[in-house]
Amino acid sequence: MNDICKKIHDIGIVPVIALDSVEDAAPLARALCKGGLPVAEVTYRTAAAHDAMIEMRKACPDMIIGAGTVLNREQVDSAIDAGAEFIVSPGTNPDTIAYCQEKGIPILPGTANAADLEIAMQFGLEVVKFFPAEPLGGLKMIKALSAPYNKLKFMPTGGIKESNVNDYLNDPVILACGGTWMIDKEAIKNKDFDRIEALTRGAVNAMLGIRIKHIGVNEENGNGLALAKQFAAFFGGNVRETSKGWFGSELVEVMSEAKKKGTHGHIGVQTNNVDRAKRYYESLGYKFDESSADYDDKGNLKLIYFADEIGGFAIHLVK
Repeated sequence: MNDICKKIHDIGIVPVIALDSVEDAAPLARALCKGGLPVAEVTYRTAAAHDAMIEMRKACPDMIIGAGTVLNREQVDSAIDAGAEFIVSPGTNPDTIAYCQEKGIPILPGTANAADLEIAMQFGLEVVKFFPAEPLGGLKMIKALSAPYNKLKFMPTGGIKESNVNDYLNDPVILACGGTWMIDKEAIKNKDFDRIEALTRGAVNAMLGIRIKHIGVNEENGNGLALAKQFAAFFGGNVRETSKGWFGSELVEVMSEAKKKGTHGHIGVQTNNVDRAKRYYESLGYKFDESSADYDDKGNLKLIYFADEIGGFAIHLVK
């Protein structure tokens, strides 16, 4: 998978934008980045696309900006000239794919059936768009298609919204989702970019599903098991021994002296995707203890500690 697709995966949601006015491009880019989605697919459905991408890049130099609804070579050239880092097309046009590869820019062609996937694989592509996702059968259709084409990842677009985005993102065949629900047209018309930022933050919060999973207690007197039993009785749970200590119900983890974390203990923060949550918190300026990273057998990050404590508590993200 190329670097751009990896970055898109770690962001999770790609706002799909059709701008009528170039002057809205910069404030919209800033609102998306502040809300936690530093990526955009700017579609060639309007004449403003080329100049809008230029203005978005000026406003947010680190933002990942791609061009969507790209139909031909001329639009590929226009997108590259505007600084686009990836191309998205609504269909599987072999000429457009070949031209993008000739120009060295990643393309995610739109697919809807097995024939489209055959073409994508002939070009050696690893990621495709699936469009329009919901009208074509949604995740159920994608999973059926992915069975014989299990080397491909999908970016579904069309009918994705906050209420169903995690149905898609929780499946390993999905790279990311394209969506428009945070791009409120009325808010843009009224120059209410605070509204766009709030909708974007809501999309990120829904995607990550951040919540406290358990509290870690450091036990230093050799009474860890007894303490775990007390917590288990209090919360109506069971004791579970681990390599680090004991869980007294699944809400409290009692850490042995040798395995303790944090001055006072630790907080386990659960999320739907640790890679995406890590990327999000890094965008807010938080740092991580990379030596604490733990991965599953597929190479996905499943646990990592933040570098700094908060209030004497070490904090880790966990799947």
